[in-house]
Amino acid sequence: MSVGSRLRKGVRKGVLGGVLAAVAVAATATPALAWWEADYAYRTKINLNVAAAGITGEVARAPVLVRLHSGNFNFADAKADGSDLRFVAGDDRTPLKFHIERWNAQEQQALVWVDVQGLQAGQAAAIYAYYGADKATAAQDRPGTYGPDYRLVWHFDNAGAPRDATAGGVTGIGGEARNAGGLIGQSLLLDGGSPAQIPAQAFGAGPLSVSFWVKPGSDGQILSIPGAASLVVQNGQLFVEANGARSAGAALATGTWAHVALVNDGKATRLFIGGQPAGEVAGPLAAASGAALLGQGFSGEIDEFRVAGVALPEAAFQLAAASEGQGARLVTTDTAEQAKTGGGHDYFGILFKALTFDAWVVIGVLAVMLAIALWVMIAKGLLISRVRRANEAFLDGYGRVARTAGDHDGLPAFDPGPDADESSLARLYQIGRGELTDRLKEGRSSGSRFAIRAQSIAAIRSALDAGQVRESQRLNARMILLTIAISGGPFIGLLGTVLGVMITFAMVAAVGEVNINAIAPGIAAALLATVAGLAVAIPALFGYNYLLSRVEDITADNQIFVDELEKRIAETWQDVPTAIAAE
Repeated sequence: MSVGSRLRKGVRKGVLGGVLAAVAVAATATPALAWWEADYAYRTKINLNVAAAGITGEVARAPVLVRLHSGNFNFADAKADGSDLRFVAGDDRTPLKFHIERWNAQEQQALVWVDVQGLQAGQAAAIYAYYGADKATAAQDRPGTYGPDYRLVWHFDNAGAPRDATAGGVTGIGGEARNAGGLIGQSLLLDGGSPAQIPAQAFGAGPLSVSFWVKPGSDGQILSIPGAASLVVQNGQLFVEANGARSAGAALATGTWAHVALVNDGKATRLFIGGQPAGEVAGPLAAASGAALLGQGFSGEIDEFRVAGVALPEAAFQLAAASEGQGARLVTTDTAEQAKTGGGHDYFGILFKALTFDAWVVIGVLAVMLAIALWVMIAKGLLISRVRRANEAFLDGYGRVARTAGDHDGLPAFDPGPDADESSLARLYQIGRGELTDRLKEGRSSGSRFAIRAQSIAAIRSALDAGQVRESQRLNARMILLTIAISGGPFIGLLGTVLGVMITFAMVAAVGEVNINAIAPGIAAALLATVAGLAVAIPALFGYNYLLSRVEDITADNQIFVDELEKRIAETWQDVPTAIAAE
């Protein structure tokens, strides 16, 4: 198989793959619902995969953590401080209360708590994030994100003593040490000697729910509620102590984050780890007799500490465990949509915004290659057109003098037309005429009036063949640039795609969230490099084949003309011994 055939076959495969990919995208695209408010240029659908999260019951109302990062959110589309961010329920009409725990546009990371209601086991749900409104002002509602049952929520997102995110305003005493790289933003650092105090007002008589994330570093009391209950870590086991009794131990690995919940419904105190039952002590809880202690004799980290005055259902802890940790399974995001008339998708805008620096470099290189290929095709096409016109004009003039046998001085001179400098035939004719004139002069010096020998005819043919080669080189000059574009363009584009995919997966691994909606924009943008490579190769392939056929036509005309010119010279001026003898 020739090189040209292999190139054409490779490009055809690439084009087919690109078409199939485009069809797949079109087939899986979902139509946009009505746009919530026209002032917002973008929205992202946030899917709440209840079944994948392992939630087995109804969650009437709960705060859901939404992690935004470069894999699922373009911070350049929102205001620098995130003040234009809004959340809307799945009906795309009902605004949801929310607040931002952390927003860092430079690092492209944000932590947002959204008040979500009505989650049912086994039923998919979704909310929408809207942004991109220049005139929007901040609309966070930190206390409103939590229902009235919550008495205390500590994010540990501030310096100093822990501050409450609910309307209760319960501020801790102590507990000022922080780890900036906690599970959810900052976490509380406990050294075993300086516990954080929780005011007794957070704990009343009756039902109670306490939940938090913990990363144990040693044994000790994680939580102690005087006169009520405590959570104790001993030999890698977590126990709940209440009413003078201790539950069976449940494994709690050192150095690993785990979600822990303590719930009393007036009948028993139950322990949950990772949203699953892990121990129980019978009996109601008494009201706290004093400030509770967080981390008495215990070292480790605590994050997202909450207290509610009701017995929250097991599903609420399943929701927290499946949505707040690094291996979150509840929240996934679709590709961002850009508003058009009534809302819609701006696919190319999404793709270009998701391009990484290396992809831009590759696309820039391919753009230069395409510009060079277009310049070669245009310049070469114009040259070939000029050569053909000049050759036609030359042949018209040559046909008028071709009927004469020629004089003793050689081939006649004539006007080859206005574009003689562009005519390959005119240059070949001048080569033949010059060589013939030189040979006739040599013949006269030997005593013949005009005849030349057979060896001289061969020498003239050699000069004409050399002229043909130079004309072919002139016509094929810079065609190599087109073959480079044909063969190199797809490979350079593929290089950009591979690098883009590698970077996308690396970014997803860095943030710890693995889902198709997070990586789709990055991979789709990376494929733009391959598309760019094909956009260079396909026009270059068509142009190269077209120009090559035109060059071959001119080369054939040159060959025919040289053959005819040689024949004319041989018939008219070749030395014939009998003719010379007759003279």
